[in-house]
Amino acid sequence: MKNAIKQLSIFLENKKGELTDITNVLSTNKISIKALNLVDSSDFGILRLLVDDIQSAKRIMDDSGFSSTISEVFAVSIEDHIGSFNEVLTLLSQNDINIEYTYTINSSLNGAFIFKVSKDDFEKATKVLAKSKVKLLKVI
Repeated sequence: MKNAIKQLSIFLENKKGELTDITNVLSTNKISIKALNLVDSSDFGILRLLVDDIQSAKRIMDDSGFSSTISEVFAVSIEDHIGSFNEVLTLLSQNDINIEYTYTINSSLNGAFIFKVSKDDFEKATKVLAKSKVKLLKVI
């Protein structure tokens, strides 16, 4: 899909050292982490990563015994003024697009965010945002 960024999601136990185990495997295999988001519950967590070599990272994680999936997300740059994030959310909501999750990323641009929407809504979401002059990022 146009404007799609591949994201690796890794399921991990909520225990000491688990995150370090993952980052160690990736760094040992020369995989560069560009962005990450970690969400936890009492027993497990989901680590979402943007990396420089998604296919190799997936294979390495699977070979190392971690359960991982690849999904498509998109990134936007949001203007730096009060309410700008709300404007993007409102655009998506008004067009009946459900946001599964969002998180910020480090970028040279102010207000860079990752968005995950359903596969069925992906093209619609990116078209609505582009039409409304929201800057979609291609490279993180």
